Amino acid sequence: MIFDVLHYNYPDRIGNLQAEAVGVVKGEKHFPIYEGNVIFKPLSKSKPFSTPFFAYAEVFWSGIIEKYFMAAPRYQLAFCHGYEAEAAKYYDYGTAVPMIYQEGEQLLNLLEFFRKYPDEKVDIDQYENYCMMFYDYTEILEAAYFQKHKEMAGQLVMQILVSVLKGDQNYHYENIAFVCDKNGEILRLAPMIDHEFSTYFMFPDNSVQHMYWYSELIRSIGGQEVQDYEYDYLKNPKERQMMEKSAVCLHKNLTYMKAHFPEVTKEFLEKLDHLERDMEENPSAFYLQENQEYPAIANSYAYMAGKARYKDHDEEQAKLLEEKYAGKAKQIDFEELNVQLLKEISGIIRLLKLTLSEDDQKIQQKFSGEQELLLEKLHQNCTEEALWSAVVAFQNYPFYTASGLPFQYKLKIGKNGTYNKELLIDRRENSKTLSWSSVRMAFENCQKISGIVKRPKALGDIRGISYIYPLFWKFGLIEVPEETARKMSYER
Repeated sequence: MIFDVLHYNYPDRIGNLQAEAVGVVKGEKHFPIYEGNVIFKPLSKSKPFSTPFFAYAEVFWSGIIEKYFMAAPRYQLAFCHGYEAEAAKYYDYGTAVPMIYQEGEQLLNLLEFFRKYPDEKVDIDQYENYCMMFYDYTEILEAAYFQKHKEMAGQLVMQILVSVLKGDQNYHYENIAFVCDKNGEILRLAPMIDHEFSTYFMFPDNSVQHMYWYSELIRSIGGQEVQDYEYDYLKNPKERQMMEKSAVCLHKNLTYMKAHFPEVTKEFLEKLDHLERDMEENPSAFYLQENQEYPAIANSYAYMAGKARYKDHDEEQAKLLEEKYAGKAKQIDFEELNVQLLKEISGIIRLLKLTLSEDDQKIQQKFSGEQELLLEKLHQNCTEEALWSAVVAFQNYPFYTASGLPFQYKLKIGKNGTYNKELLIDRRENSKTLSWSSVRMAFENCQKISGIVKRPKALGDIRGISYIYPLFWKFGLIEVPEETARKMSYER
């Protein structure tokens, strides 16, 4: 995948994109336009968790969408020199992308549409714009306009499916738009844009936060019932309510589209197969290529100072936040990031195929060739070394606890370049590490047990046993009750 950098000078622009963002979050955008109707889209100093990898996400996904799924504008990494001096809340770097509408045309997003043309099935007044949330589109698809215009509804369904694939944490109603003529007559559905909030590219400098949000993506696709205690850390009642809805809505979207748009979901699965096959056969073609001209240092919390300065207009607080987060930026290891990126996308592809396939109740989670080989070796030679090899191979694999809660784990890499024997569990924020001594103790105990292991603590009163139990079951080291196996599998 090509990650060339384009260079523009702000004074050389031929115009500015002057459009007011209409929606819950309002704001004017005056992005510079260059020859060929190319827009420079800067990264914002006040956008939540913004790092240079937001721009890499735009380039990566625009290329995949255009090649495998539908026509879409291609992004490129770009600089607009002198722009930051003109618009202080933005960086000089970002992306360049062709404009998605022509002269005499305008955009009408879904929020604007349903405010202008109310529909009894769409309660648009309840719409909230939150970053880091997933959105329910079932009511939108039930609306009279899309019921009447089935072809356009199918195009929207394909866009929603692709948004789930890319783990878009910000795919709200203001991100989808119609292209209209100057009189407001709808001409077509606008192509997909704005890929920066892709889960895989978020928190490249914070493994625990990254794994937590990747787990939220898995959780929403799976649609497991929300437990009362899961979002206790959110003190804002409205935010908690939104998160509880977000936690299951992707599954709701997928099952609805599978039932009501079977031809579109079938087409999506065929395209997904093509992508998966290419990723397996030639993974290096999907690697992020670090461009030495472009920033590769990430500080996911630096935006807080920008928010205080440019949105809250609180210079004193901005300076305090700058001091707090200064020096916490990390140089990104592209080699490590590429391995993680492809593993995570592959995991979501498997989940989507399971959820959207006609016989999803009968399909068992597939292992990679490497995983199957290492599990076979573990069964043949049940040693600690063989177990460790399997644990390494199953990083970022979607597991479920005995109560049905999703989780992943990742291993830290030490200074000598090898894995530390600690598992970072992603189940909730500020997750603790699971030590290898706990895994080893449970492993020794399970070798002494015959028959069904009825509950996690039957392996011992060991810290983290609720996570070790599903690992051992998935590895084929223990047998569990049928109902427990159902909760720890993908059978719904």
